[in-house]
Amino acid sequence: MLKIMWIDPITSKKANEKIRKTINDIKRSDVEATAVYLKEKGPIHVEYHYYEHLNLHETLRWVKRAEEEGYDAVVIGCFYDLGLREARELVRIPVIGPAETCMHIAATLGHKFSVLVGRRKWIPKMESNVYIYGLEKKLASFRVLNFRVPRMIAEPEKLKEAIRREAQKAIENDGAEAIVLGCTIESGFMKELIESLKVPVIDAVVVSWKYAEMMADLYRKMGLTHSKLFGYEAPPEKDGFLKALE
Repeated sequence: MLKIMWIDPITSKKANEKIRKTINDIKRSDVEATAVYLKEKGPIHVEYHYYEHLNLHETLRWVKRAEEEGYDAVVIGCFYDLGLREARELVRIPVIGPAETCMHIAATLGHKFSVLVGRRKWIPKMESNVYIYGLEKKLASFRVLNFRVPRMIAEPEKLKEAIRREAQKAIENDGAEAIVLGCTIESGFMKELIESLKVPVIDAVVVSWKYAEMMADLYRKMGLTHSKLFGYEAPPEKDGFLKALE
């Protein structure tokens, strides 16, 4: 049986419960799913770079622990993809970032895609990631929902309507042929939105989890994972800094 760990890099139990339910609804029967969140005192969201910094250390500890406990893949469950490159330095198992995964898949499903974000504050970081991933020519637009993460958790029906409204604008005004929901808390509406909007809609939890299942398969059967040559070269143990994660 494959083992995959989803790590919420925030301290919100309520958000984690929602994501755990989604994963259990869609996961393959031959996959053991674990969904964890941060237990140390810290922010319940990472809308600020400083909050990312505060939550990164414990997040990386969970990544290291997943490999040590025999997991075949791990997902860092935030659309900012925080700690993605750091985590890939630390372990050999596949480490999945929702933004990298979902935007690449969206690029195969339509000529251009739009990303729906909670606040304008999020766009500079996410736009930078679009360039890092080489997808700037596939991006139609960012559309803003005007929801902070705590409100997304508290008001899912209003969130769904905001998603539907901004997605329609992205299709009609921006030329988007696919919609990417740019936060893992925007999860739970994928099938309904596909039926109503008539375009591909990428739920960051669903799609990154299914991608993790594929990568876990390929890692277990073929040894396929990210390269360790240059960008993700592991820090040498002799330097002594890996013990900071123990």
